[in-house]
Amino acid sequence: MNLTVILPEISLFLGALIILMSDVFLSKKFKEFFYASHLLSLIFCAVSLCLVFKSFTQPEVAFNNMFVSNFFTAFVKAMICALLTVVILFSLNFLYTVQKISAEFLALLMIASVGAMLLISANDFLVFYLALELQGLSLYLLAALNKKSPKSSEAGLKYFILGSVASGILLFGISMIYGFSGTTNFTTLSELYKAGQDSIPMPVMFGFILVITAMFFKISAAPFHMWAPDVYEGSATIVTTFFATIAKFSAVLVLIRLFTVVLISWKGLDQILIFVALTSLAVGSFGAIWQKNLKRLFAYSSVGHVGFVLLALAALNKEATAACVLYMIVYVVLSLGTFGFLNLLKSSNEKNDGKDDENEKVFAISSLAGFSKTNPVMAFSLTVLMFSTAGIPPFAGFFSKLFVIMAAVRGGFVIAPIVAILFSVISAFYYLRIVKVMYFDEPKKDSVMAVEDISNIKLIVFLIAIFNLVFVVFLNQILVLINNCLGF
Repeated sequence: MNLTVILPEISLFLGALIILMSDVFLSKKFKEFFYASHLLSLIFCAVSLCLVFKSFTQPEVAFNNMFVSNFFTAFVKAMICALLTVVILFSLNFLYTVQKISAEFLALLMIASVGAMLLISANDFLVFYLALELQGLSLYLLAALNKKSPKSSEAGLKYFILGSVASGILLFGISMIYGFSGTTNFTTLSELYKAGQDSIPMPVMFGFILVITAMFFKISAAPFHMWAPDVYEGSATIVTTFFATIAKFSAVLVLIRLFTVVLISWKGLDQILIFVALTSLAVGSFGAIWQKNLKRLFAYSSVGHVGFVLLALAALNKEATAACVLYMIVYVVLSLGTFGFLNLLKSSNEKNDGKDDENEKVFAISSLAGFSKTNPVMAFSLTVLMFSTAGIPPFAGFFSKLFVIMAAVRGGFVIAPIVAILFSVISAFYYLRIVKVMYFDEPKKDSVMAVEDISNIKLIVFLIAIFNLVFVVFLNQILVLINNCLGF
């Protein structure tokens, strides 16, 4: 048994347990022990990241071919550890307000990340399911973490119920695959059915469709997106940041790997992907137009971004896979900057205390009126992020969408990429509306929005904005890195 393959996951999981146990024995003696918990979580993230870097070696297979480690899985794990580190840095002010459950919050973040890391290395549907549930159970608790908010409780309950349904669909799909193929191993399945669609039994194909359907729910692809707006809005802002970055990034990359390892030679699935992609683009574009809350707007925006990834993935070739990975890297960096900015927003009413009605005013788009005059640097940073997310050149978002469209066209699709471009133009409306409100609208007298003076978050948001400006300089190096990790 080669435990060195899972050392990054073990270190992060042990870190979560140590933080929980330390909180039990020391928090009563030291009232500000949450600072130590915060520091410990960062240390364990750094240890896990160092161990991940050591796994950038020859591909390894462990645990009876149920777990794999290669350049691609190591790259994704490194991204997850880096993103988790930034999210934890963002969370210090939140931990100050929830000191009693700060250790539980940090532990849940780390355990959910462990689930994501195990998920990307799974080479068997048994490990795949267990890792998905490990991540999912942590996410259910995180969504309902804010006890003072009825919307947070509602978000946690909705996500739990719909997540349970998706897990049932996934488990039923896995049982169909095992029942008619005799195996749940990815490598064995790809060898059994690599000849083409004619050799694939219908129950096995149906089982894979159920598995893919469950994953569509996890990545909030339409029409399985119904949980996303409510969960994004109801959860605490730092939890929403985790959902929009690590949870989304890992789930999409797992789906990409699933298609690459098991389903790349299967015919007919491209039509399913095209349908879901165009549906997601339509829902993301039109659904966000009517939103007045920033969190709900970005939830619908994430649905549209998933549509772009699935559009390229439908081509089922190497170029499309690289384009999908590039798109997700750009998307997760943009989301980190955007939701980092949302973590800075607060109510000017000191008695807010997490009330839903006050939070609705804070995260209302109209609350950004006149923001460019009071916070010019943050207004500039958010403007760059919005331009990039809309796909306006020469920002990073333009190049990620360009490569996705090119991959889809070269994959034989013509109408779908044109429709995607039209939806992208429509979605630019609500991104540019945010910029318009910041620079041209006058603030209302009863405005309750203020900005936390948290220098580390401001610095990270500003650096992400600069990265989007100079992305084109590093584009070739990033593409080479992606191709090397994918083994192309």
